Amino acid sequence: MDVPETLIHMASELFARRGYDATSVSDIVEAANLTKGALYYYFSAKEDLLYAIHQRFIDAEMQQAQQIVAMTEEPVGRLRQLIISLVESIAEYHDEVTVFFREMHRLSPDQFAAVRQIRDAYQRIFEDTIAWGQALGQFRSDIEPRLMTLALFGQCNWTYTWMRVDGQLAPQQIGARMADLFLGGTLASGG
Repeated sequence: MDVPETLIHMASELFARRGYDATSVSDIVEAANLTKGALYYYFSAKEDLLYAIHQRFIDAEMQQAQQIVAMTEEPVGRLRQLIISLVESIAEYHDEVTVFFREMHRLSPDQFAAVRQIRDAYQRIFEDTIAWGQALGQFRSDIEPRLMTLALFGQCNWTYTWMRVDGQLAPQQIGARMADLFLGGTLASGG
């Protein structure tokens, strides 16, 4: 790992375990075996690490979602794959997701606006998939795509609080079951 990645990784781990307030810049650089000068060369403040932590996992989620969109030709299969990918990402980036959900309120207004922009783009992929399925009569049309997407995110995003990589089910299996649960309530009758 290069220096910025090392710092992001160590900050993610420490913020997830100890919390943002209980973790100092000194703690991060000590764990990374670096100096404060190295940290401040790449990040102007501890808060900037929060932004970088978010970018680390949302960029990966966006890339995966865009690949799924490019490779799927029907909405039900696409939504299923998007759900599985989301749950797998939460497992893979567990510390980053934990930190973001606990500490996102600490971002500066400009950073939060940038975060909101990419998260909105990610959300639109799900909404567009649902709207496409509704237009084809595959998903229920009595619920708005945005509300369905927010319900889906509510269902999946909180897995960070209980899902364990070494648990009884692998993240992919949990994602498949989450997809089954969600699709069971959204498919049009006979769909």
